[in-house]
Amino acid sequence: MAATGGTVHGRLLLSALCVILTLGGSSSEPDGELTADRPKTAYLGCHKRLFTYRVSQTDSKGRECWDHVSVLSCWGRCDSNEISDWRFPYKRSHHPVCVHAGRTKAVALLRHCHPDADPAARQYEYMEPKSCNCQTCSSTDTSCEGPKQLNTEAVTKIFQIDEEDADPEYP
Repeated sequence: MAATGGTVHGRLLLSALCVILTLGGSSSEPDGELTADRPKTAYLGCHKRLFTYRVSQTDSKGRECWDHVSVLSCWGRCDSNEISDWRFPYKRSHHPVCVHAGRTKAVALLRHCHPDADPAARQYEYMEPKSCNCQTCSSTDTSCEGPKQLNTEAVTKIFQIDEEDADPEYP
């Protein structure tokens, strides 16, 4: 009887642990809200994140305005999967990416300008996401290129040196 009670107790403990782990991983915060106060390592799902870039613009006479601009962008990971299929290519792939779910225009005023720069060069226009979600990439408004579509001439090439080729050609 004691062995049966221990088994039941073990099953209850395991069930309670599964419920705690399942409920503990969920979030009541909507996906589209800004997560600036949350550590980046704790939340890897698709969300808005602040990035800072150095931006420069020139007017028609070549006079430059520049500044560091902080821009909201979509960042994070999405669950993907592949299911086997009897038809070529023998799989059905579903690989969503973290992209914007609506955009809004934003304007930054560049502070470091040539004294005679055109006022239009002081205004930098860009797009920010209204919210972010995981969806199939659409090339109408997002860069969806994979490795095959990249310009290989612009990519740094790395060559592996075998041990037999380790001796220098030129002494």
